[in-house]
Amino acid sequence: MGEITWRDVNVVWARPSDLHGFTESDAAAMGQGQIDRFRELTGSRAQGFLAGRALIRELVRGLHGSDEVRLSSRCARCGADHGQPRSAGVSLSVSHAEDLVVVAATAGSTLLGVDVEQATADGRLDGLGPLFPDGSAPDLAAWTRIEAAVKADGRGFEIEPSEVLLQPRSDGVEPRVWSAVLPGRLEPLEVTTLIGPPGYVLSVAVG
Repeated sequence: MGEITWRDVNVVWARPSDLHGFTESDAAAMGQGQIDRFRELTGSRAQGFLAGRALIRELVRGLHGSDEVRLSSRCARCGADHGQPRSAGVSLSVSHAEDLVVVAATAGSTLLGVDVEQATADGRLDGLGPLFPDGSAPDLAAWTRIEAAVKADGRGFEIEPSEVLLQPRSDGVEPRVWSAVLPGRLEPLEVTTLIGPPGYVLSVAVG
């Protein structure tokens, strides 16, 4: 397990295969929607879901100072329980890559998105070309910044990835920050790539 903080955002990660002690009953305690979601999954996806909820529970407990953690994952578009997890007074985002789950959390109602990719995800990059018809497909770090930004925005890939404009800031602040300009949004989001788990590329967006 590892963790890093950027501004007021806490980011933690773990390999689902290394986490133990968080069970189906723990997910059920977070709300019926969580257990319904879990029961739709099998194998490594189910294990990854439980690991993500275990990380969420510890982060929310730390931010709330309370043992009880209730979540909602209701999708704003269709009403199913597959949306970004939410908890009162906390903003959350989750990302999975192979045998790794990453959770970002911050107190308050903040737009928040996290994305992680394996550093060796060459096949992932090969598939990006059709999404960027002008030939400007990003490298892996820039791709994680785009994914984090559209997750923070809330529309996900209803937004065409090629329409997300990343503008590097030159204020000398480390880690480097980009302004992410998204269609239909007046204010840009801020996104950065952090030094996260070895062998992975990790970006976080806030707004």
